Amino acid sequence: MTLDEKIAQAQRHVESGRLIIERQRAIVARHGMQTSIDLLKLFEQTQQIFELDLANLLERK
Repeated sequence: MTLDEKIAQAQRHVESGRLIIERQRAIVARHGMQTSIDLLKLFEQTQQIFELDLANLLERK
């Protein structure tokens, strides 16, 4: 996989993660159940990894 392909894939992961977090935040706002809150935290941690990966790839370019 080329660097440009890796960047494109990382960008898709970041965008997908943002959508997932947005939906999960809406669920937490409606229900506020602890399991929903815990899942949101997990999604946010994963998103940080995706964004760091993208930033590292962009630095390499």
